[in-house]
Amino acid sequence: MQRTLNSLKAAISRRPPFCTGTIPISSDYATLFFKQGKSSSWLDLSQANHEGLKALSEACEPATFGLGERDVLDEEYRKAGKMDTSNFATKFDLTQLGILDRIRAQLLEGENEEKYVKAELYKLNVYGKDGASSIHIYSMISTAGKGSFFKSHKDTPRGDTMFGSLVVVFPTTHEGGALKLRHDDEEWTFDSAVLTREESTPSIAYIAFYSDVDHEVALVTAGYRVTLTYNLFLDSNPGVPLPKSVQPVSADDRFFLEALKVALDDPSFLPKGGYLGFGLNFKYPVSKVQRGRSTVSHILKGSDAMILRVLQRLSLTPSLNAIYRACDNNVLVPASKLFGDGDSIYEDDITQYLCENHDGKVLREFGQPIRRQRDYFGRYERNPVRIAWVTPLTTYSSFSSTYAAHGNEPTTECIYASLCIAVNLGPFGDRAAGVVYDDFDSDD
Repeated sequence: MQRTLNSLKAAISRRPPFCTGTIPISSDYATLFFKQGKSSSWLDLSQANHEGLKALSEACEPATFGLGERDVLDEEYRKAGKMDTSNFATKFDLTQLGILDRIRAQLLEGENEEKYVKAELYKLNVYGKDGASSIHIYSMISTAGKGSFFKSHKDTPRGDTMFGSLVVVFPTTHEGGALKLRHDDEEWTFDSAVLTREESTPSIAYIAFYSDVDHEVALVTAGYRVTLTYNLFLDSNPGVPLPKSVQPVSADDRFFLEALKVALDDPSFLPKGGYLGFGLNFKYPVSKVQRGRSTVSHILKGSDAMILRVLQRLSLTPSLNAIYRACDNNVLVPASKLFGDGDSIYEDDITQYLCENHDGKVLREFGQPIRRQRDYFGRYERNPVRIAWVTPLTTYSSFSSTYAAHGNEPTTECIYASLCIAVNLGPFGDRAAGVVYDDFDSDD
């Protein structure tokens, strides 16, 4: 069973290692000031002509690339132009255009979900044909001679908190120069020439990707490809909430869908049925969970939403739940029945209270022994819900509630819980039916 659970877990986390988009840009943000020696010039990259781009290209130096701890110049491997940040200036603003919010929403999740993304301008590059280059902004600007390109490589990490790179491509007319990415035996193509040409107003195209992604710039066959490149770092300080207009993207449904189909069609996987549990990868305010009882699909984000969507697509009935840590028991409680502040119970009766007043069910993982108490208070533990965790419970989906505990004297106690998605699977051949636990044979 563990091998199947591992396959499901891997499928959930499998999503493209990049995010991309286009954004309209004004002349103000597209204006670039640059110098060459003692002379200076400027260029509006939203409507630049051939002569202006050629002048920019000629102001660049041959671009190097990182090899270990050295910068290497080898035009058999990379042919482009560069310009150091000390030689150009621009009002282009990632924050004002919302690009950093998009990167944070679409590339970060789990413990990094609420961290700031810090972008450090690294270069400006020009890749072009006939002595020109298209422009990338990193810490520099680069240009090259005929047919600029950059063979497959990975970016050199420039700090312990660096997690990726961002390339911004300006709407200059060019052909070729597509950025090809490869990771885990898959390949994607980011064709800035097509993306910027398809927009009705001048727009930049951007792509952010993780540092471990192989990428290359294909040969530029016409025009000039001008780009800004940034190094992306995680900031340990918590970020402000994302705008409602910016939402995380999930993993590709098809990977988890196919892996789950294989698992459900396997007669050796939970042959008698049982629960599958999924710890959440994003943080949700408990008040929002309670308000959204009937619209769970609108609350969940990213891979969490994908899990729910795939389960429903296979005609299963998943639900959002809380797992309460009640003394020696973990108790599954529906999100619609959360244990609220102000509950008043006897201090030793927390498991019973959750089961009788909040539709709770005592959990036992498959393989975990069942307690055989025969008294009144042990009856919930004698017939527990059996669960197999695909992804573990997480601290960033945890919360706590206080309650009045009555014993020798009244006290205020605290109980901790974590949110999760759970689905009750029926036996092999009838997975959608679920298990009726009053009649369920609890032995593994």
